[in-house]
Amino acid sequence: MKKRIGSYLSSKNSFLDIDFHDFIELVENGYDDLEIARELGVPKEQVVKLRNELNKNY
Repeated sequence: MKKRIGSYLSSKNSFLDIDFHDFIELVENGYDDLEIARELGVPKEQVVKLRNELNKNY
């Protein structure tokens, strides 16, 4: 049984549902994590993980 690339990517990258440019714009406008999650329609945990990842690497 072959694995599909989409299932592999989704297991490795939980940020696929978040539009990066929208995320950055909301952060720059001072939205908190819960507000960003509501605007983007994703769980707050994904927003927190992405924010932590950006803070760690950039």
